[in-house]
Amino acid sequence: MAISTDAPKIQGNILLPFGGRYQAFLTLSFRSDRPGARAWLGEAAGRVAGTDDVERALDGDDEGQGRARRGRRLKQSAVLLNVGLTATGLTLLHQEVAADLAPFDAFWRGPLGTRIDPDGRITTAPALLGDVGASDPARWVVGKPAGAPVDALLTLAADDERTIGDALRDERRRAEEAGLVVLWSEQGEVRRNEGNRRVEHFGFADGISQPGVRGFSDPEQSGAVVAPGEFVLGYPGERRPQNWAPRPRPATWMHGGSFQVFRRMTQDAAGWWRRMGGSGATADEAAAKALGRSLDGTSLEPGAATRNQNDFTYGGDESGRHTPLYAHIRKMNPRADDVFRDRGHKMLRRGITFGPAFDRERPDDRERGILFNAYVASIEDQFEFLLRHWVNDPKFPTSALNAYGRSLADKNRVDGLDPVVGLSEEQARERLPRDVVDRIPRQAFGGFVTTTGAVYAFAPSLPALRQLAGEAPIG
Repeated sequence: MAISTDAPKIQGNILLPFGGRYQAFLTLSFRSDRPGARAWLGEAAGRVAGTDDVERALDGDDEGQGRARRGRRLKQSAVLLNVGLTATGLTLLHQEVAADLAPFDAFWRGPLGTRIDPDGRITTAPALLGDVGASDPARWVVGKPAGAPVDALLTLAADDERTIGDALRDERRRAEEAGLVVLWSEQGEVRRNEGNRRVEHFGFADGISQPGVRGFSDPEQSGAVVAPGEFVLGYPGERRPQNWAPRPRPATWMHGGSFQVFRRMTQDAAGWWRRMGGSGATADEAAAKALGRSLDGTSLEPGAATRNQNDFTYGGDESGRHTPLYAHIRKMNPRADDVFRDRGHKMLRRGITFGPAFDRERPDDRERGILFNAYVASIEDQFEFLLRHWVNDPKFPTSALNAYGRSLADKNRVDGLDPVVGLSEEQARERLPRDVVDRIPRQAFGGFVTTTGAVYAFAPSLPALRQLAGEAPIG
């Protein structure tokens, strides 16, 4: 069955982004009230947007520039809702689904749970993903260890500030009337530069390299077209090497659903630009090297500016002459599937900025950042893999290039950490060998993004949401 046939049953914001200028997020605790949780979900399921609902709510191209580049606005007064349920929330609703969820280890254990490190030792997800120091979970504002666990994560979207505010208040009221507890909520807003391009707080054009989904006509597609099973359970994924462990087989009720990775991350924009040199062309150039693109999104690879902004590879630039090997986009998307198998590590990113816009000419330290929101079929292979094996591996990508037949002159080269989301120099010295850290270029340390919350949820299909709200056992 083609994914386009089933798209209306898949929750909105997965295959087709919600769009709109504003989004809000809300986390709930079901306490131990199964009847109340089911009653709440039964009512909410009738308001959750499917993919076709998103299409109907979109109101043409944004300022005539084409939605593949800009995104489309929502019709006035339109509100879109997506519901994600955590492992604790799902098992409270229906205890029998625990056996179906446990094989998906990272989701089952959550962003605070135990993991196995590369040496086979038991550790924790925060330790492996770099959530240490200022990013320690004890400091988080959402998903923190203390207090009630998050059972549900709601995503709301609208194009008007008053509309999103009213929608958020309505969701809080409905949850409280059902006897649930609202743990946290926050609102984000799309920020744009002078050229009307969507940007994040460091000032870079954002959301450029999104993968397309094969079998579904994704108008936002501007990167590689990837098999639907990499994002939606129950569909064929990309072919995997024989030495890779197979992914768990999802239960029937999980088909059409997607795992949701949510992280609240603050950005030290003032510190970032101090590292880059302040202001002016020299600072812009240093920042472009750190990210791998100019502020307007143009690739640093020769000739790419005259083509599609994503129609390039790093072939011929293995040494990082044009795009440094430590550049953020190179760490996250190395663009050579035959070497890195990166088609199996991609994510559908649906995040939004929060906090006041940053002015480089009048820098301040007010809290601002990104409400990161992504959909994947495997948290281990996609989100966690990128942080564990690419972002904070100082020898990647050279190590992989050497291992898979593109041998470079210096086999012991240290490339550096991701300057955007990687470890700071202080954190690196606590976690990595001194002789390695001493060879990392100064510009190849991170430390400008701090994790202040995390939730792993599962966004079921619309039929599955209604099933989970009922009393009949989930078969």
